[in-house]
Amino acid sequence: MVEPVSAQLAVIGTLLAEARGPIRTSVVDIGSQWAQFAGWLNANAGRLSDANHWYGIALEWATEANDHDMIGTALNMKGHLAWMSGKTSQMISLSEAASRRGASRGVRSLARQQAARGYAITGDYEETERRLDQAEVLAWAAADHPEDEPDWIYFFDPHFLQMQRGLAYSILGRHTAAIDLLLTGLAAVPGDIRRSEWVGWYVSRLATAHAREGDPESACRVSAEAVEIARATDAGRLLADLRRLHSRLAGQWLDLPAVIELGERLR
Repeated sequence: MVEPVSAQLAVIGTLLAEARGPIRTSVVDIGSQWAQFAGWLNANAGRLSDANHWYGIALEWATEANDHDMIGTALNMKGHLAWMSGKTSQMISLSEAASRRGASRGVRSLARQQAARGYAITGDYEETERRLDQAEVLAWAAADHPEDEPDWIYFFDPHFLQMQRGLAYSILGRHTAAIDLLLTGLAAVPGDIRRSEWVGWYVSRLATAHAREGDPESACRVSAEAVEIARATDAGRLLADLRRLHSRLAGQWLDLPAVIELGERLR
């Protein structure tokens, strides 16, 4: 997907070299969406420098087009990159900036929940809960007015937020609550996207929560589903994450049949 998207962006760049007036505004508006998509594709492939470049272009073009939804989204995605890079302070700061902009409720909810995860990483229970509660209010308001939301957050709803709350709770060590939230959120994912790569990542987080709760059988059972998703979507990063989880399981329960079987699945 990266190559055709890059080709489309090259065409947009050529058009912008000559575009003026209202036509230019329309081109940069559309271009910002393509640039954000290019950023996501590169981030998903582990090319974080390229992803940061395209998120920066998306932010620049969205600012020129006065598209507050994309401005907030680009800032939030740069915060996501900071999380991927282990830069928690930057992750929180960019997420907070995204949530302060004049974007839609859904975009601001996504930013608040990401900030909550950052606070969870720092061990700040109070700020984690505060941002999650704020995100939930915004998420339900967005669900009541879907016509106000940009197309590119089609995946976001209150059930997605449940999974994010579960992730934050797992980071804080509240594994039982995390498992319940992740199970509930995943059960609400529509069947046509249940096998998507990004859903597989939450399945792997559920498996990790089971492992941290001391339930290796459940961890292996859930991991098996994530392995199937990773194989079907050619998700190398997801497979690598599952192999790391298996290594931790094998370190504690080396002779457990479920752990042995999971290792065979991951070969």
